[in-house]
Amino acid sequence: MKLRELIESLSEKQKRTVKNCLDRCGIYDLEQEVDPYPREDVKRFLKVISNPIRYGILKMLRDKWMCVCLISKALDVDQTLVSHHIRILKEAELLEERREGKLRFYRTNKEKFMEYLRAVMEEIGYEGATGGSE
Repeated sequence: MKLRELIESLSEKQKRTVKNCLDRCGIYDLEQEVDPYPREDVKRFLKVISNPIRYGILKMLRDKWMCVCLISKALDVDQTLVSHHIRILKEAELLEERREGKLRFYRTNKEKFMEYLRAVMEEIGYEGATGGSE
């Protein structure tokens, strides 16, 4: 929807107030599209990292490999809950997995994480904010 259409949908009092503000500021393009909702990939990423346990897992595993039992102890939560959150992180490709016998070790997939962050920045409109080097 265009900014002009949004303004037209306001009450008369709201329209006057907004138009006065826009006239004083002089910075808005009334034909500009307003799209507040993220793309599906960005929405999924934000939903995944918004959970404190998943965020904690990603943060802990940014520079090291850890197994579920250690992650569970560090977070002070049940191993089955950690496994559930690891599955979600793996589905989003945010974790790498390595097997050592019966144990599985995990670490943050930094490349995928940065790819998602770039997508968020692009979505918000800060395409150049992440720079070129990682």
